Amino acid sequence: MRHRIAGNRINMPEARRRAAIRSLIEGLYTWEHVTTTEARAKVARGEAERLIAIAIRGHEEAWDHLKSVVEDDFIAEQALALARRARFTLDERVATNEEREAQGKYPLSAGARKIREERLAQLQKEMLGIIKDREEAQRALTAAREAMAIELHARRTILKRLPNERAVKKIFEQFVPRYAGRNGGYTRISKIGRRQGDAAELARLELV
Repeated sequence: MRHRIAGNRINMPEARRRAAIRSLIEGLYTWEHVTTTEARAKVARGEAERLIAIAIRGHEEAWDHLKSVVEDDFIAEQALALARRARFTLDERVATNEEREAQGKYPLSAGARKIREERLAQLQKEMLGIIKDREEAQRALTAAREAMAIELHARRTILKRLPNERAVKKIFEQFVPRYAGRNGGYTRISKIGRRQGDAAELARLELV
């Protein structure tokens, strides 16, 4: 009798089982379909859908947080895009070399200082071009940074389960927009016959 054993162990030691399922999920996210045994497909399916659900939930929580401050969708998207480009505030200025020395940083040359000041001024100008009121613009910028932190937490949660930066990036860039508003059912399993040799049931696991 099986006690305290959750899920299908697919007759493998724990470390090997995790590696096999992780490899299947990476292949599924890369090619959007994999062929394997039916037992492995069922185990990989649950974890693959769980990771996509974490990404969707993180994205939606981040967006809801931003929309609680900026009601207009277009303005919210612009503020978020600008916040992704650089971390800055509307009251920020480039520190003097004396201030940088006190912070344990290297001094800046005149040319490097000018480049930083021009870039910061351009970012601040763009933000005030999106939202005219300075206080409202700063609140929107702060909310955008906080929304990014919420989504980053979801990314890190997924990376703990699937340490593949490329696969995680694809989840957020392609699968989240594709499956937003859909409650599960991101994959399907289709039986394709038996494998020659051991007659194991083969199945095709694919993203819908």
